[in-house]
Amino acid sequence: MTTIVVGAGMAGLSAAHTLIKAGEPVVVLEARNRIGGRIYTNRKLCPIPIEFGAEFIHGERAATSVLARRLGVQLYPWRKTDDSYVRLENDMWMTMSAARAAFPEFDLVRNLSALETPISPQDESLADYLRRAGFSEEQLHYVHRMYANAAGDAPQYLSALATIGLSQQRLEMNGNQDFRILDGYDMLVKMLAADLDIHLDTPVSHIEWGGDGVSVTTLNAASFTADAAIITLPLGVLQSGRVHFSPQLPTDKQAAIRALKVGPALKLIYYFESPIVDDPEVMAIYSAENPPMWWSPSVEQGLPGQVWTAFATGDWARDLLALGEDGALLQGLKSLRIELDNPYIDPIAMLWVNWTDDPYTLGGYSVVPVGAMGMRDVLSQPTPPLYWAGEATAPDVQAATVHGAYLSGLRAAEQRLSSA
Repeated sequence: MTTIVVGAGMAGLSAAHTLIKAGEPVVVLEARNRIGGRIYTNRKLCPIPIEFGAEFIHGERAATSVLARRLGVQLYPWRKTDDSYVRLENDMWMTMSAARAAFPEFDLVRNLSALETPISPQDESLADYLRRAGFSEEQLHYVHRMYANAAGDAPQYLSALATIGLSQQRLEMNGNQDFRILDGYDMLVKMLAADLDIHLDTPVSHIEWGGDGVSVTTLNAASFTADAAIITLPLGVLQSGRVHFSPQLPTDKQAAIRALKVGPALKLIYYFESPIVDDPEVMAIYSAENPPMWWSPSVEQGLPGQVWTAFATGDWARDLLALGEDGALLQGLKSLRIELDNPYIDPIAMLWVNWTDDPYTLGGYSVVPVGAMGMRDVLSQPTPPLYWAGEATAPDVQAATVHGAYLSGLRAAEQRLSSA
């Protein structure tokens, strides 16, 4: 029985790889001219791989961490408390570990799972919950700068139940050590893609599905038929309606697609001819400016200069996007100059990666707004002959991550095989 996999990101590749191993014929349709989806490793900007998309493996027990070790891919640990500088709200400049030791109110911001105030069972926004738990405006700003930026949107848009309500479970499941793949994140997708029949530059426009199977039409008028399809389209694309389903998807599936949210996300990347941070051990900066989060992918890479990447989501990203590409890049450089107290640093190259306007992504990654708990599970449920994968379909404790996407592909493939 033939299966069409729509999308060659991590979810689609893991699903197709699983089906091929089981002896099932698979065709993978990918809209872009490359595989990987939101994994996008660039090897042209400078002599080392630079991640334009997903960058970190989150957790020593995460499925992608296990996969990388099994494939022999070299990992570099990011010791977030010791390798990072943070600009405090009082303008002090300290390592993360020193700041946490010196200021208990700041340490609490970095350990939200320790809060004893129960979250409303009816759910509430992260911002409302933290105010009810007694957080000051200064502490709320730290959360906005750090936790919420990493979570994918501003605190007022995030479900408290889906974020900090599950944070301890995430740590227990995946671990708390982050890693970078020194040889590039695309090493994982290339290994999964080996021997797959992948059609690039093949954006899907229409999917007909029913008891007779699946018929897929593309924007370039090609058509493919199969017994089933695994849909790994990003949530932003599903919400846009750019891919038409006939008949329409069940009402609960449509409701889940509408209920979840995709925040904006972009990266600003700067390549400097010589190091701009003297301490070679410093890998990250938590800024009080916009963009709020910086890291250097060139640490431990033997690059004569340095690369610094800024990451912004939510309101941070919205403000930068309003400036346009040139304005956002200048704002990022201004922010970095302020934090390093060096107005003379100038990159030899700089660029932005705007995932929000990417037509095949239309945003960063999925988040759960207030009242949308359980919608990921609805989105993941099979509607034979259609099966569903992608980070937005992963359980809340795994979603919005590469390992969540990877596991969702395995799950969808197993569902498909069980139905054959």
